[in-house]
Amino acid sequence: MNEADRLDALHAHDILDTAPEVGFDDIVRLAARLCDTPVALISLLDAERQWFKARVGFEPSETPIAQSICQHAVGQRDLLIIPDLTLDPRTQSNPLVLEDPHLRFYAGAPLVIAEGLTLGTICVIDHAPRPEGLTEVQADDLRSLARQVVSLLEMRRLVSRHNDLLLQAERQQNKAAHEHLELAAMFDQVPSFMALLKGPGHVFNLVNPAYLRLVGNRQLIGKRFAEALPDAAEQGYVDLLDEAYRLGKPFTQKGARYAIRNDPHSPVDERFVDFVCQPTRDDKGTVTGIFIEGSDVTEHVLQTRRLAALADLSEQLRDLINADDIARAAAECMNQAIGGSCIGFGKVDLEKEEIDVPVDWCDASGVSVVGSHHLRSFGSYIEDLKRGQTVVIPDVKIDPRTASQADSLEKVHCRALLNLPIMVRGVLDTVIFVLNAQAREWTSEEIALVRQVGDRTHAAIARARAEQEQHILNEELSHRLKNTLAIVQAIATQTLREVSEKDAVTALTQRIGALSRAHDALLKKRWASAALEDVAKATLAAFDQAGRFHLQGPSLQIGPRATLSLSLLLHELATNAVKYGALSVPEGRVTITWTIEQGTEEETLRMCWAETGGPPVQQPSGKGFGSRLISMGLIGTGGVELGYHQDGLIASMEAPLSQMQQP
Repeated sequence: MNEADRLDALHAHDILDTAPEVGFDDIVRLAARLCDTPVALISLLDAERQWFKARVGFEPSETPIAQSICQHAVGQRDLLIIPDLTLDPRTQSNPLVLEDPHLRFYAGAPLVIAEGLTLGTICVIDHAPRPEGLTEVQADDLRSLARQVVSLLEMRRLVSRHNDLLLQAERQQNKAAHEHLELAAMFDQVPSFMALLKGPGHVFNLVNPAYLRLVGNRQLIGKRFAEALPDAAEQGYVDLLDEAYRLGKPFTQKGARYAIRNDPHSPVDERFVDFVCQPTRDDKGTVTGIFIEGSDVTEHVLQTRRLAALADLSEQLRDLINADDIARAAAECMNQAIGGSCIGFGKVDLEKEEIDVPVDWCDASGVSVVGSHHLRSFGSYIEDLKRGQTVVIPDVKIDPRTASQADSLEKVHCRALLNLPIMVRGVLDTVIFVLNAQAREWTSEEIALVRQVGDRTHAAIARARAEQEQHILNEELSHRLKNTLAIVQAIATQTLREVSEKDAVTALTQRIGALSRAHDALLKKRWASAALEDVAKATLAAFDQAGRFHLQGPSLQIGPRATLSLSLLLHELATNAVKYGALSVPEGRVTITWTIEQGTEEETLRMCWAETGGPPVQQPSGKGFGSRLISMGLIGTGGVELGYHQDGLIASMEAPLSQMQQP
């Protein structure tokens, strides 16, 4: 017999150190009576002790295993009988024999369970030897009692298992109930909306508060989807549910629009949702319903729209120079971001308390308000605007500032309005307005967007007006400068008319003319830059050689300094070509090309002047002022190579692109 298996079996019965039980106590009393002994025990043998489940005539509840007489019965299939314990070598030195209580006779029946393992014994003990042992009847009775003990042990284990199962079932039930409560709480508290629909008719079986809030707190449970949410049905959501149910496949949408309208008379509440429709199945895999889970992403979608609209407006404002165009772009931006029936800007005349609206934007339900209007004809909120306060009115019929003028506002389809004042040095200058045909709650995000659009638009209009004024000033300065250059040219001509070197006089006046034309090219870009090709064409146009110049190169803006240098350079090259080079004969031509090349450190502009079809050219023996101008190059710092060929002059010039574009 394996001791470890025996001990495992004993512990599995979970009986050691348990309270007394009547069934076991009755058996030991009966054993003592049947065998006529003062002591009877039910002894269970543990690893280090023997413990008595029931006892008669013996005080201790357990003894060390070394003092156990019952241990000698382990492995026996029948009774262990020792007539005189003092004579048996297994027990003669046992303290229970040598000392109190001076045991002398022992008879024990092993408690053998169905697995063949001995858990202990039922034994009877006497204080006097019994050479004759037990009678045959007594021995048979003791065997029967042993079987009864084993039966009680097995029954007890079964009852214990049953109780454990019941306790476990109760615990599982409590756990399931607790988890159900937790799930129910989570279901109610999660920010995402959830609903369970049953059957092909999509009957609401379960919904959480977030779903109810999304659909306007309508009664849903027990109703078909199409019946409970007719507005959603009209927008095609029933078709999506039908498809998910029929195919048994989940369906997902991102940023889907849901226009909520609880009844035909209520305003539309536009929402945007991310959601998934997940079919549910029974044990056989048959689709039984659809679980809907999703999130209301309206604010995210609207914020994305607002940011996109602002970014688009910023792009447009960079290129717009007309105040009306700027106002129109801003109105369209606000429509894209927050919507409205009529959106626009108006310049305020505080003395007259009038607003002049040059342009506006209207949707299908809006009425244009372009023109001049007396502000008090729409209510008393002008006082708020004067103080720089934003006017937010969800319903003009209810707000005391507009209630008396609600009929006037109704004529321009205005049921709700938002007015944002733009102050200049603390004084009301401009009003941005958004009119809505339906009553509407204006959110703080919408008001903030209108304020941002207003700030950008006001700055853009101010910039446009300043640039317009600067343009007028530049035109005036240009006109005066051209007059001055013309006077200088005339004075030079008159002063030098007696000079014998007429060519020098002509060269001077032509150079002054070249500077004047360069000035014109710069004026187109307000003296910030000029197109290289425009500078070249303007300079060469003075030579009346149409069709004989060929220009080729990328579009490129150059700075004021480079513009003046290039004009003088091309003027000198063209003058020489007319006198001595390709343009001195009818068949001569000049090709001017330029490229941008990437260097190791920075980009370089390379320009080539190539004459063809003219007479052979030779390097001049002297170096006059014109030659020095050419040698100064594109920006006055050199970088010019001149080649004198049979076909004509080739001039190669280069300069750092960054210097060519310096303002």
